Amino acid sequence: MIVLGLEGTAHTISCGILDENRILSMESSMYKPRTGGIRPLDAAVHHADVIDSVIRRALEKAKISINDIDLVGFSMGPGLAPSLRVTATAARSIALLAGKPIIGVNHPLGHIEIGRRVTGARDPVMLYVSGGNTQVIAHVRGRYRVLGETLDIGIGNMLDKFAREAGIPFPGGPEIEKLASNGRKLLELPYSVKGMDTSFSGILTAALHHLHSDERIEDISYSIQETAFAMLVEVLERALYVSGKDEILMAGGVALNRRLREMVMQMAGDVGVKAYLTDREYCMDNGIMIAQAALLMYKSGVRMSIDDTAVNPRFRIDEVDVPWIEDRRRKEYGMTGAESRIDAVGFYGRPAIRKIRVAKRYRNPDIDRRIRYERMRNEFTLLRKLKEAGVKVPLVYDFDPFGMSMTMQRIEGSKMSDRLITGDVSFMQDLGITIGRMHSALLAHGDLTVNNILIGDGVYLIDPSMGKVDAEIEDMAVDLYTLEDSIKGLGLDSAEVLDPAMKAYKSSFRDALKVIENVSAIRRRHRYV
Repeated sequence: MIVLGLEGTAHTISCGILDENRILSMESSMYKPRTGGIRPLDAAVHHADVIDSVIRRALEKAKISINDIDLVGFSMGPGLAPSLRVTATAARSIALLAGKPIIGVNHPLGHIEIGRRVTGARDPVMLYVSGGNTQVIAHVRGRYRVLGETLDIGIGNMLDKFAREAGIPFPGGPEIEKLASNGRKLLELPYSVKGMDTSFSGILTAALHHLHSDERIEDISYSIQETAFAMLVEVLERALYVSGKDEILMAGGVALNRRLREMVMQMAGDVGVKAYLTDREYCMDNGIMIAQAALLMYKSGVRMSIDDTAVNPRFRIDEVDVPWIEDRRRKEYGMTGAESRIDAVGFYGRPAIRKIRVAKRYRNPDIDRRIRYERMRNEFTLLRKLKEAGVKVPLVYDFDPFGMSMTMQRIEGSKMSDRLITGDVSFMQDLGITIGRMHSALLAHGDLTVNNILIGDGVYLIDPSMGKVDAEIEDMAVDLYTLEDSIKGLGLDSAEVLDPAMKAYKSSFRDALKVIENVSAIRRRHRYV
């Protein structure tokens, strides 16, 4: 079966042709603005001007005619609406004139599927990082689930905006990488990880401040990469433990960065999983990835009429059924976490655990020491304050700031994730009351995932190391947002699962409705999908 795929979500228009066994050809053309970033209408004009020649060259290279095509695939979204419309119009024209079936493809799905094809990855956690996209994705129960994403701007967008202010032409990422290789001084930038999500707007603001304070651009570039990439690798490691996967796949333009690749490979080696790095030509936006996804969709029974092919600039990958992947058996990581190692110990005759915040080799040593110490100290403070607020948490027996460790009560119970997988939701009302008590005391957990909630003789909260004292409504909303997304990551309906908890939350916290409204606001302001 020969498939022609058209990609055109942003700056690149591309045509790729393949069959089940071979990649036959690929031709692309990239819109490069003379100054500033991408202007959507100008990109669309560029695509309209060159798309005929791009398709013709791809057909000639594949040594076939349009009548030899069995299926037409195109990028339906997410992306820039003007670019998407040009691409979709071309795909519809080919399908109608040649009398061929047509499939609209989710753009991130294309990245994953061509990555799996060319690397041999079977069921990976994917780090997808590009101009408008920053997501950690894994297949769970018939769909790819977004386990973590940016709360504001994509990392590539952040790099490009900094580059534009520094007078670096678009795209800025490759030049920033070159400058960073000559950086010597690590400048302080916000390290913002919230649960499984990241935030890059603070890094951009601080980096621009350093730029206008006459710091060397090489040092700023170095600091941006060391900080932002460490955040990405941290949430990627967290996703391994949440999903139980044992493979990593990288894709997107930013995934070409050598330093980021080095950090991911180092983390993968330490954890004991395989990391697959998609080849450069298929890491960037390309038509081959669209053709591959369309092929898999068609072979699994997906059919579309022309009326079904309207573009969707906010098309999320978790809206697409993916029946061609069978979830592999979950890898058991034991007591290991993304930040700590847990050892079972005794403390004067009492069962206890020792939590040791281990050094992360992928992180810059200065950043690593700061993050480990700040989080350990914050966890100690939050556990005490949560206890005072009537929230069930482990008792802390010993605190060793020099050894980066805490010894605390061992809670007999199981993770909320394990309970949900078995269908047990009997504790949900108790959970809602627990969160209400925490927020009533103006405390936020900061990483309220299904792996940081234990069900024993009640609901216990653990590891509030990224939490806040004197929390604001936004901080509390991030708690609920993080909890919802971690439930979705299990392939479950978060609204249905959390319904009893939210009813109890509303009855136990007077500002609950404000928090819930803010959760919706967080979702609406996402810059990408």
